[in-house]
Amino acid sequence: GQALSGLLSSASGCVVLLIQQLRYTTQIPNTDIVLEGSDPLPPGLLQTMTRNLVEAIIQCGGNMQQARAHLYAALLHCLKMSVSNDTTDVKLGGAIAQGYQIVDSDSLAVLCSYGDIFIESLCKDASTGHGVTKILAFSLLSIILSADSYQNWLKHLTNKGYLKHFIESINIDNQNLLLGLSSDNIKPLFIYEAKLAFLSQIAQTEVGANTLLEAGIISRLSELTILHQLPISSELYQQHLLVQPAFTLLTSLLTSLGSKHVVANRQASHFVCVHSELISSIVKDSGRNKHHYQDLCVVTSLLAWLRAHQHDLQHEDVAVSIQLQSTGTQLQRHLINLLHTLSLPGKCTSTETDLEVQTLKLQIVTNVTSYCVSAMGNKNVINALFSPELGSKKAHGNSLSLLISLLQKALEGSSHHSDTYSQLIHKALHVNQLSTEEQRELAAHIAPDSDKCSAAQRTKYAGLRLEKLAESKDKELTLYTQLIENLVYIVWRHVHYYTVHCKDPVETVGGEPLPKKLLSSNHDGIKQLTRELPLHLTEPFLKKIVDFCSNKNTSAMTSSFASALVRRIRKLIAV
Repeated sequence: GQALSGLLSSASGCVVLLIQQLRYTTQIPNTDIVLEGSDPLPPGLLQTMTRNLVEAIIQCGGNMQQARAHLYAALLHCLKMSVSNDTTDVKLGGAIAQGYQIVDSDSLAVLCSYGDIFIESLCKDASTGHGVTKILAFSLLSIILSADSYQNWLKHLTNKGYLKHFIESINIDNQNLLLGLSSDNIKPLFIYEAKLAFLSQIAQTEVGANTLLEAGIISRLSELTILHQLPISSELYQQHLLVQPAFTLLTSLLTSLGSKHVVANRQASHFVCVHSELISSIVKDSGRNKHHYQDLCVVTSLLAWLRAHQHDLQHEDVAVSIQLQSTGTQLQRHLINLLHTLSLPGKCTSTETDLEVQTLKLQIVTNVTSYCVSAMGNKNVINALFSPELGSKKAHGNSLSLLISLLQKALEGSSHHSDTYSQLIHKALHVNQLSTEEQRELAAHIAPDSDKCSAAQRTKYAGLRLEKLAESKDKELTLYTQLIENLVYIVWRHVHYYTVHCKDPVETVGGEPLPKKLLSSNHDGIKQLTRELPLHLTEPFLKKIVDFCSNKNTSAMTSSFASALVRRIRKLIAV
């Protein structure tokens, strides 16, 4: 038995290496980009390989875990060679997550032709397999579910109780993580990451999200004590690997369920309350790196979503509701402080890490302003988040001066990025006219050994790089549109509030009581605001906003709403 197991392990290991090598003769390593000039695979070869691998997995005994792991890895390589050309960018609230690429219909048909036998094999390994086998089984389930438009696999997982088991076992993962991280065993971390990535894939459809909610997924995430019991000595990267999967899963679930799902919103509010210490530490942390920005992005996205779809963090239990209110107040203060500490992207950069950080920072600031839009409320008397000071001497706190400064920087940044976007599109359309040196520099980001490429290959890779850079700029300009609209709206609401409702304060406005602090407010401060408004919100500045809103250089939606707000601001200044 041991001899046979060893033989199968060695043979399956050779199969992995052969299929990996085959993949890298047709695709650039670590990408799905087809190599220019590579010989195409014979028709039907991938489907034949897929069929043979599935049959080998079914016939390989459950006690031969190493062989099964090798076969799963080989099947993953095979499926990645068969992905369609269309990739899916899934926007989770404000968090942008790269979706799995869709397996082509022929390969999916091969997998489905084995019916329950193959599904059972995968599910059993995902449930009780050894570490690496379990991780690979979840990865396969994720990529297959992404292509299962009829959701037959999801139905099987639900009806057979596997999905419920996967969710309930998160409590076991929690204990394994606590033990593992304290002894430098990172295997539980990768299992946790693979499982939650699989559940996030399910959460990307409304049916899947409802199924997860009914199975108690948010409650299990709330019970993840590892999120707020992480040892102080643990690396920040380990915290990142814990935070990202949980928050991405929750945000994806809420987005799929929609804004009117009261039960989901209430449970998500409780999740925020339970993990408020972790969330506060992420928002307040001054040690910035790419992983921290990614965590900050998913956290601010979740908080902005919850604030937009309910007036406050609420719960049916009064004591819990009070705790939630207190948590919400603290988090709001930390969030608004981010507008001071985070700078908007400056000049464009070409390094991958800087490009990602640049987009993340812009997304975070946009998330925070979206939170502020909701936090002001929709009544005549707003919940003023920013004081009326405009002068530079009083611009230290959360004031209108801060908002106008952010708006100026956003307009400058959007103008610069718009010009860069146009240049990238022009270069991509005329990539043949670029110098050999510039083509080589661009191509190196796609294929590191581009020096060995032919001229045609180098030109193609340079074009791909330019398209990727242009796509990144386009995303940033879309974010700039949302950010500028948010800022203009917040400025208008505050200016209207101070110059109309606080200029001659009475006890009520439109039947709504004014806060007591405003009844004794400094009238001179409001008068000074009225005098200084034309100096800060100048006509050229307002015209820049209108011009940006009418810009059609990108695929971003133009904002007639912001233009309408500018007209209202002009009327307030003219009074």
